[in-house]
Amino acid sequence: MARSGGGAAAVVRIVVVRHGITEWNAARRFQGQTDVALSEAGRLQARSVGRRLHAERFALCVASDLQRTRETAERILAEMAEPPSLHLEPELREMNFGTWEGLTFEQVAARWPNEAKNFHHHTLLAPPGGETWAQFDARVTRGFERHRMRVGPDGALLMVVHGGVIHALVRRLMKLGDRPAPIHVDPAGVTEIEFDGEAAWMRLLNDCCHLEGL
Repeated sequence: MARSGGGAAAVVRIVVVRHGITEWNAARRFQGQTDVALSEAGRLQARSVGRRLHAERFALCVASDLQRTRETAERILAEMAEPPSLHLEPELREMNFGTWEGLTFEQVAARWPNEAKNFHHHTLLAPPGGETWAQFDARVTRGFERHRMRVGPDGALLMVVHGGVIHALVRRLMKLGDRPAPIHVDPAGVTEIEFDGEAAWMRLLNDCCHLEGL
């Protein structure tokens, strides 16, 4: 993506990693805030990200406090030459999908056909007992900005989060408003964003070259 503005001021680089795969990912189940562990394949993916980032330097690493993101972050940091400190941020959890959590996409579509069809296109529509997109976006923005502001000029931040969180960040960056981000984010995919004040541009989106051969 082209740079959206800004001048020659100091840049903050943000590397965003989706957590490694889980058994629920493989089964196409809504995970949300259910605390699902990485599968063995997910652990291997996390180590592969760490090897990719081995020589990188970050001011800090921030992860959602759910097990799948925390473990991904820990395994990434274990492979790095100079690992930053790890901070867990509850506001960067995945969306709360309420009673949909644990069900497959197909089960949800069969039991709630209208809600499932319209969910991604209405910011005020929520799964039963879950969050709306508007609530989710506001929460993610708070958590993201809290830690972005902790990084000094020309510093870098490593984030290990969920697919929905990455969608929320990209939606903001692309100024999509209520529209869903037209992207796919794979487990352990790497996205890179640079900020110059409020101006931002994307260097990478869902890069998975480090996963070849796994």
